Amino acid sequence: MECPKCGNEIPEGKLYCPQCGHAVQIVPDYDPDLEENLSSVGDDIAGTVNRIDVAESTRVEFDEDSTTREIQPVKKEEASDLLRRERSRDEERQKLMVYAGAGLLMIVLVVITMLASKSLGDKSFVPVNAVDEVISESGSVNTMEQAFELPTEEMPEDEWKEEESVDALLSGNEIADDRVDKILTVSPESGTYTKPQSIKAKVEVETGADGEIQEDSTGTIYFTRDGSEPDVESEVYKKEITMPLGKSKFAFRFMDEDGNFSDTVYEEYDFQYAGACSPTDAANLVIATLISRGALLDIYGHVAGSLGNYTYQCNSMISSGGRDFFLVTESYEEPGSAKKRTGKLYAVDGENLSLFTVTQRGDGQYDLEIFF
Repeated sequence: MECPKCGNEIPEGKLYCPQCGHAVQIVPDYDPDLEENLSSVGDDIAGTVNRIDVAESTRVEFDEDSTTREIQPVKKEEASDLLRRERSRDEERQKLMVYAGAGLLMIVLVVITMLASKSLGDKSFVPVNAVDEVISESGSVNTMEQAFELPTEEMPEDEWKEEESVDALLSGNEIADDRVDKILTVSPESGTYTKPQSIKAKVEVETGADGEIQEDSTGTIYFTRDGSEPDVESEVYKKEITMPLGKSKFAFRFMDEDGNFSDTVYEEYDFQYAGACSPTDAANLVIATLISRGALLDIYGHVAGSLGNYTYQCNSMISSGGRDFFLVTESYEEPGSAKKRTGKLYAVDGENLSLFTVTQRGDGQYDLEIFF
């Protein structure tokens, strides 16, 4: 092949002239089969893609056979709105951080102020220049108190007396007034006893003027014999209570005329008597004596003309004339009814087993009469 520029012969397979260096453009021979294949491939691609909207550049649609999902690009206006929301959230977060920091700073300042006040106590600091100004105005100052004395108004007499009373009360000083404190006391105290005892309850009143203690009888004393807390449904204490034999529990409570209850006083006793006989022996002695006198038909307490029977029980002891006596109570019981006390009492001397009839006075004391 000749070079189109210089006419020199170009060897086969070379792409430039060895004489002048001119590049040779080789055009391939036309191949009908290749042209037909390229046209077929182009038609296939054209059938797959329906439309490419280059002007809008917003979406690409595929034919029904395509498995690719439609992609929705973000528009410019939506992107701007998202940006504004993000900036707004950033501003809110910054505000919250500022408020939290300010609150924390206030708490720290309050704590520091409280600690400083506690450490200073009643001390006060006065600037030196303030003292100089007072001295320069007054001419001379004898004491620091004179320099900083504040004008005061005279307090009415009734106010300062009331203030002194409150101050004295807060400081623990005793004040002479009309107030009284009512105290419920019970004797004897809890413990073990071997001699007969009478349980006594009273309310003492301590006046605020001179500390004098008096017995008060304006309220009501309630008590229980099982140690439970008394209420208005409990027994009313009116006279001394004979301490039961063995172990017992009592509880006392006082209610004043205004319906206010005192604290409950609890007492526990263990009364063990060592004598010539036992409480059971004393009760049997009463039954035997009554049978011998014809008052009872048998040891079961039956009497003529009645379906009921009398029972005798000894639960306590009393003292009289320096001697100790078993106290025996009498009760009557009919079939189908509850047992009730008759009110009769007997006493058996714990040493010589003498039998007495007993009458209890209003003050709780006992009168004994020999039983013939």
